[in-house]
Amino acid sequence: MYEKLTLKQKDKIVKTIYKNYQRAQLDILYMNQHYNYYPQIDIFKVREPSSSSDTENHLLNQLERKQYLEEYVNIMNQVHSHLSKESYFFIENEYLNFYDTNWWIHLFSKATYYRLKHNALNELLDIALHFWSEKEILMLLK
Repeated sequence: MYEKLTLKQKDKIVKTIYKNYQRAQLDILYMNQHYNYYPQIDIFKVREPSSSSDTENHLLNQLERKQYLEEYVNIMNQVHSHLSKESYFFIENEYLNFYDTNWWIHLFSKATYYRLKHNALNELLDIALHFWSEKEILMLLK
């Protein structure tokens, strides 16, 4: 599948994957801090009795969303554990810690950088195909 894609397309897919990964981590952190999934009574709030189904639906939706996000983060952690050290080093510096876009200049030549980028992206997409379908991965191009 990924042999047909250009480097720019692979880069866009992987950037989208890591954007979703980092957003999922932040959302999970927020949910853990701000949502209490256990029934509770707040004696300081006085309001009209509302339908409990709205509250139940909201909590159920939040639980489902949290499960989906945790599953996504776990998949990405498994992908990371299957990457080679060289590929993970590249992915970490290029996509996870993107503070400096020129991180590679003092380490590699331009040709080596692009060779490593091709290898890392191919390896990551190959491993991602074990967890997601080809169609789901190609949807990230849009």
